Amino acid sequence: MCTGLTSRPCWDCASRTWSRIADPSAFDERLSPCHDRYSTIPDIGAMPVDVSILPLQKIFALDVQFRVPLYQRPYVWDRDRQWIPLWEDVATLAEYHLADDTHVTHHFLGAVVVRQQWNPVGTLEVRDVIDGQQRLTTLQLLADAVEEAIRENDGPVLESKKLKKITLNDTDLFDGDDQFKILPTTADLGVFRLAMTDEDKVPRELVDKPIASAHAFFKSAAREWALETSSEHTTAERFAALVTAISYGLHIVVINLEEDDNAQAIFETLNARGTPLLASDLVKNHLLNEAQAQDLDVSAIHATYWKNFEEDWWREEITLGRISWPRLDAFLFYWLGMSLTREVSTQRLFDEYRHLLKEQSLQVQDVASSISTFGQVFRTLEESTFQDPVVQDFFYRWNVSQLRVLTPLLLWLFSERSRTAHADRARSLQLLESWFMRRMICGRTTRGYQNFLHPLLREIKTHQGETVPNTIEETLLRADGVNTAWPPDQEVFESIRTRPLYRQLSRARLRMILEAIEDSIILSDHKSEMRCPRNLTIEHLLPVSWSDDDWPFTNLSVSREERRIQLHSLGNLTLVNDALNPAMSNSPWIKKRAELAKHSNLHINKMLSNSEAVPNGFFWPDAWDDDAISQRSDWLADIICRIWSRHGR
Repeated sequence: MCTGLTSRPCWDCASRTWSRIADPSAFDERLSPCHDRYSTIPDIGAMPVDVSILPLQKIFALDVQFRVPLYQRPYVWDRDRQWIPLWEDVATLAEYHLADDTHVTHHFLGAVVVRQQWNPVGTLEVRDVIDGQQRLTTLQLLADAVEEAIRENDGPVLESKKLKKITLNDTDLFDGDDQFKILPTTADLGVFRLAMTDEDKVPRELVDKPIASAHAFFKSAAREWALETSSEHTTAERFAALVTAISYGLHIVVINLEEDDNAQAIFETLNARGTPLLASDLVKNHLLNEAQAQDLDVSAIHATYWKNFEEDWWREEITLGRISWPRLDAFLFYWLGMSLTREVSTQRLFDEYRHLLKEQSLQVQDVASSISTFGQVFRTLEESTFQDPVVQDFFYRWNVSQLRVLTPLLLWLFSERSRTAHADRARSLQLLESWFMRRMICGRTTRGYQNFLHPLLREIKTHQGETVPNTIEETLLRADGVNTAWPPDQEVFESIRTRPLYRQLSRARLRMILEAIEDSIILSDHKSEMRCPRNLTIEHLLPVSWSDDDWPFTNLSVSREERRIQLHSLGNLTLVNDALNPAMSNSPWIKKRAELAKHSNLHINKMLSNSEAVPNGFFWPDAWDDDAISQRSDWLADIICRIWSRHGR
């Protein structure tokens, strides 16, 4: 049973893991419970290592710098999961010191793994942080934030100096970045400098960065705790207790590796258990470590190929089906699918990455260049800032249809490596769009798309350039399975006549179809340069709550059940703006038609009101009934088959 400051699991609960890296008897029995939200004990098997259990004052006492290698991920700890629990434990330790209670004096914060770097005599001692950089960075921010709070609130000068010994090397001997006890990765270095120098100087555009936010949080928490007016202790005493808790009460297991130890193997072992790093972090680590092993210019490779991936945009989460991923991991998933031209396991991305290297015998710079190049293509696809209307329409409909499964193929099509001219690429997109739009309208399943699209991608890679659209068209026309067939016009007509699309498609997808029809009418007759607005409401012409008096059955062969299905078919649907919708409600057709003519500028509605001629011989009767819906369904189906044409029919 765990005992001590809290009821959280203490180190004994992890003793089986601990016994593999150190002698348990060396562990101080007075150590308080670890906090499972920010504390971990690494497991590196039977590898012999130098292990010490040290307070912060010992870890940072000498002039030393712990450098976070380029391959490490940026600082990602946050307020709820790490900062608040850490602060609560520090404050609890400080309260024990104020009460002069020596029963619990230490708090175990997990472990860090560092590797000694060779340095000439008289220069700053340097260690690479192999694991635990989030923890070390947070503790530096905590110590510096409390030191600032002491100075700004006229706290004891001696306590301020104690914390400066923890956060800064001797400023008479070292300047610039060498002053800092820890040097974060490049992505965090700028904001770290500002926060550790003076948090108030952090510019507005950087205050929400995790490092700046952590510093501000700890500074505010320390000030509030120390200035507690109900306490029987003075502010100076409370600040002193905080400094003691931070300097001597927080203990870390420090695992020291020799310069020749295989940091890459240890890094992967540490992160193969428990909560793993992101796949992108492991890929970055592997690339830069391999570059270092081959005596390549690691900094140049990082700056040329990886630095752009450290922007916040790549860390934003996006949803793929049921999975929420950082955008960078999602990109790597699609890049691997494109590179391997097969289905890739979402749970084993790093293993798939290593399989790719082995299968294709790729060199470091080849891999880094490929990831960088296709990363730029992926961002272009995501932001969809294309000028060509054909390409714009494709990506709008691709996004609404949520067909991310096409991404590996699109990555290749939009890269220079496909050698596809703009016109051929646009034609390829039209063919793919026709395929998935027809299947959606006809209710065809999306299952098996990966098994179909990856072989298609292999074909495209074989037949590059101007042959790409022909390859796509021939492949789509040959497909005849339930999961792959390209529905012919007859099936599209039948589906639009009989399927209650209003119930079977999402509003966004249904709206997209009606928008495409309106745009087609505009473009075919050169009626306007305006496109259909994207924010309109879908309206039933024959209302869902229809009455026999206002909407009588003119065709007695139509049953009530048939009408219930037909009223949700595409032929009975249109687009209106929000202002028009309430007025139309369940009104009889004569009133609805007048409202459409009065308020709507859409051509599909002007044609309904007979204020604009309907092409191709179609016309609408004065009564809106089941026959009119069927007739309009055929008219819309004809337009749809021309928008998303199927060649070779």
